[in-house]
Parts: sequence; structure tokens; C-alpha cells
Amino acid sequence: MIVRTVLVLVALVCGASCSHELPPPIQVREADVLVQNQTKAAWSGIEIWVNDHFRGLAPTLEPDQVLNVPLDNLVAAFGQRFDRHRQPVFGVLVTARASDGRNVRLIWGKVRRQ
Repeated sequence: MIVRTVLVLVALVCGASCSHELPPPIQVREADVLVQNQTKAAWSGIEIWVNDHFRGLAPTLEPDQVLNVPLDNLVAAFGQRFDRHRQPVFGVLVTARASDGRNVRLIWGKVRRQ
């Protein structure tokens, strides 16, 4: 009976620690946004839109690769830079083209941009 209980506890601990949950594909931190390609296809022509107005670009993102986008590098249409000390991030939209031809569209928070 004790051996069975120990085996069950070991299985539960291993199951909890061995399970591999993926983080969300978009993570917003204090100074940057992280975008992870969780697909099996490479992405190209990546656009990162923050709060519908501030944009950043990246040429490619390979499968399982993480793109680190500093918020201070994002620029609006007339050259205004995102000021993380004055404005919170309320929405992130990531668009790209996958190597298999599909369009990629990831959303975090509230986004109005179509």
C-alpha cells in the first residue's frame, strides 16, 4: 500500500513538472513586447502594431523563435515614438505571412485595426 502511494505521488509530481505548456504567443512586459512563432512555418513581413498607431517591423521569424520588440522603437505615422512612461499598452496586433502561404494574425488585448 505504501509503495503504491509513493508511486502515485511520484507520477503526480512528474506529471505536473514534466508538462510543457506554451506561453502565450504575445507577451507584454514593462519595456518590450515578445512575439513567439509557435507554428511550424517561418514568418515573413512581420508588422507589430501597438495601441493601433505605433508600428514595428521585422523581416522574418523562424518556428519557435522569439522576437523581442522594445516599445521605445515603435513609431507612429508622423514619427512619434511610443512613450511607455506616459502610455500603457492596451492592444497588440501582429500580422505576417507564413511560408506555407497563410496569413498570420495574432491579437493581445483590445485592437481596433483591421
